[in-house]
Amino acid sequence: MSRSSMNMATRFNLLNAVLVLVTALGVGFIATYTQLTRQFEARQQHSLALATMLAETSEYAVFTGQGKLLEHQLERLRKVPGLAYAVIVDAQGRELARMSVDARYDSRPAPQSGKAPESFWNWWQASHRHGLLEIVQPITSGGFQNEDALFLQAPTSSAVIGEVRLAMNLDDFVAVVRHAVRWGLLVVAVILLIGLAVSLAMTARIASPLKRLADAAHQLIDGRIQPVDLDSGGPEVRELGHAFNLMVSWLTDYRAEVQSYQSMLERQAFYDELTGLANRNLLKDHLQLALNQTHRRRSSMALLFLDLDRFKYVNDTLGHSFGDQLLQEVSERLRNAVRATDTVGRMGGDEFVIILDDLDREPAVARREAARAAEQIGQVLHQPFSIRGHDISTSFSIGIALCPHDGDDREALIRYADCAMYDAKTQGRNTYRFYEPALQQRGARRLNLENGLKRALELGELMLYFQPKYDCARRRLIGAEALLRWQHKQEWISPTEFIPLAEETGLILPLGEWVLETALLTLADWRRQDLVDPEFHIGVNVSPAQFWHPQFAQRTLAILQRCLPSGQGLLELELTESCLLRPSEESQRTFNALRQAGVRFAVDDFGTGYSNLGYLKQFPLDVLKIDQSFVRDCIEDLSDATIIRAIIAMARGLGLAVIAEGVETFEHADFLKREGCELLQGYLLAKPMPADQFAEFCRELAFHPLLAASHSAGAELPS
Repeated sequence: MSRSSMNMATRFNLLNAVLVLVTALGVGFIATYTQLTRQFEARQQHSLALATMLAETSEYAVFTGQGKLLEHQLERLRKVPGLAYAVIVDAQGRELARMSVDARYDSRPAPQSGKAPESFWNWWQASHRHGLLEIVQPITSGGFQNEDALFLQAPTSSAVIGEVRLAMNLDDFVAVVRHAVRWGLLVVAVILLIGLAVSLAMTARIASPLKRLADAAHQLIDGRIQPVDLDSGGPEVRELGHAFNLMVSWLTDYRAEVQSYQSMLERQAFYDELTGLANRNLLKDHLQLALNQTHRRRSSMALLFLDLDRFKYVNDTLGHSFGDQLLQEVSERLRNAVRATDTVGRMGGDEFVIILDDLDREPAVARREAARAAEQIGQVLHQPFSIRGHDISTSFSIGIALCPHDGDDREALIRYADCAMYDAKTQGRNTYRFYEPALQQRGARRLNLENGLKRALELGELMLYFQPKYDCARRRLIGAEALLRWQHKQEWISPTEFIPLAEETGLILPLGEWVLETALLTLADWRRQDLVDPEFHIGVNVSPAQFWHPQFAQRTLAILQRCLPSGQGLLELELTESCLLRPSEESQRTFNALRQAGVRFAVDDFGTGYSNLGYLKQFPLDVLKIDQSFVRDCIEDLSDATIIRAIIAMARGLGLAVIAEGVETFEHADFLKREGCELLQGYLLAKPMPADQFAEFCRELAFHPLLAASHSAGAELPS
């Protein structure tokens, strides 16, 4: 039993005991006082009657001054029970007669004239009279004067001629008082015992359930929520228990809700909402713990930074919900690919982190263990994912940093593994790389390029190169493809390096508009110089981010109207298959608006993307461009030749023109012409060149070896 509940019961019992004691004392006092008052009044009336009788019988003797007679009369009162003494005095207070039962009263002065005590309380307060009850009764002369008046026929009047003063001995009454007090105390004790018994019964009936209720309340404070059953204490206490149980029920539900909310907050704070893996915060905590254990155990650990290859392409072409489901299934495979003691987390987007702890202390052995884990992850992802009717094959580019070999700082290890991951991407993806100090330079280069690309337009570092398109049947140029080039600080940056960077940073939108405007202005200049045919068109590459922009059609048409007002059929937008694999009402409106304005559409790198050809029916295209990867080995590789034939046949069946990229030899040109592809683009005709060189190329086209009346098979255009 707790101290507070014991105190409550004790206070309740003490309060009841005090109340019972006060009640008992009050009842005992009232009963005793009432009894003694009645007895005192009875004795007082008896004494008063005796004094009155004595006054009436002594009237004549006092009037005549017969002291002997008065003494004789008083002597007859000696045997009256309780009489202490009696004195008769005249009107002047002279003592006429005295009778004392006890010699100790002989010298006691007679009571003075005055009013006798009116009550027991007044007599009790008169402490010097505690043993006597003194009565004073006047003696009048009215009796015998009335008798004379009968004969004298004269008026009569009463006069006080003396007093009877007597005292009753109350020693026996004092004994009665003591006896009454003892009985009163006994009654008080009995009442007190009965009251205490009743109090204990009340405590058992009221305080006991209240104590249980208090114990339940303390348990509630300690977190143990339990209802209480109060089967005693009356309806009020039971109602209190019912109210308490209602509160307990509400608190139980509230506690469950709070715990659920706390669990949700904790999960949101430390776990990725989409995949259920550890998020960035929990990963950093686990990484620090792994670093501490590595130092304590004198072992090694590895941090694997994983990036899902081509996930943006999948996300953009098939939709975000598709990409989310792919991330969930990839996460599940990653969990099953590592040990239970290892940590798998998602940094964000398509980036994952795996912490491999308790590796061998020797760096070479630790590298082999980490490499084995990375290879196992690659094997797990080798099996295609089947999502909504699509079979998707994906892979990871993995960067690996070791502790303590590469560093023992948490942020540094993450940064090193990230650098190694980007190196794996540049090495062709679907592989892993260990961190090397030289990778820091590559990371610094990427950051430098990103900052430089933001100012490339302002500094005039960007320029367009043009590669001609040739029609073998009509033996003339039909167009040119505009290709973006960047010279940054005297260094030519490859498009394969800065174009993905522009897409990641969102710079592709302003760059794309600059390319479109510059290409159209260049074409307008060539047309004014009469260097190209009236039907000569300019081809501009468009990324998915550009094509899916809500205002792409509006901005493109505005640029076309500003730079080449009479540009019907002179602009060809080259789209990748990813631009068309996610049809929507917005993209359909964009396509139709541009199509109505005379803009041509070509599918670039056809055959290298996803094998869903439904977009060929949804979008009215003009040209299919055979990717150079098929053309490069079409002479030696029968598979590439077969693919080219199939593409040409499909394009002919759909009424589309077909052009081959990457044509570098006359053998390529002869093969393509035999198969029905007469539109060529590649080094055989010309490499990409600046606008001024392209203008010169157009002037000297008649002297090009491809147009010569005869040529030797297998000859190549000199570089």
